[in-house]
Amino acid sequence: MSKKFSFFHHYVNMSDDEVLISYKGPMSDVIIHEISKEIQSRLAEDPKSGKKVYAIFMELAQNIFFYSSESTILGGKTYRIGSIVLSQDEENYTLTTGNIVDKKWIPILWDRCEMINNADRETLRKMKFEQRDQGTMSTENSKGAGIGLIQVALTSAQPISIEFRDIDEEKSFFALSVSVKKNL
Repeated sequence: MSKKFSFFHHYVNMSDDEVLISYKGPMSDVIIHEISKEIQSRLAEDPKSGKKVYAIFMELAQNIFFYSSESTILGGKTYRIGSIVLSQDEENYTLTTGNIVDKKWIPILWDRCEMINNADRETLRKMKFEQRDQGTMSTENSKGAGIGLIQVALTSAQPISIEFRDIDEEKSFFALSVSVKKNL
């Protein structure tokens, strides 16, 4: 017998004081705007950290908006689907996003995150400017110059954590987490 999903347990876990914002569903301009307003409101008393969390949220939400392999059609328009959780502990705010990706992107994402995590701040800045000028990390599926993850690392000044879980032969769930120190 398989274990049944308990919405009650999910609700209780998500109601924990550590979870400030949680969303799963279609990623639209309106949803991004509303979540960003909620982030600004919730972190108003910690403005410096809040500004960093907001900037990182915008980058990660755009990643879902442009790159998630899961989508739905609402009102005749296609929206990509993903999850966003903003949580906190005593020292940090943590933004975690998750979405479905084609498995072919796993090595690229893994290598990029590893390269970013192993770079110091000055190297990250150089990488960002190279990206802007040359688009050196762009791929055929990239909507921009591929600088979003570099910008996330620069803004957070913390390592990026990623995880992949196979869904089937072609798709994986991709989760990315990054923290921002509180009370900067």
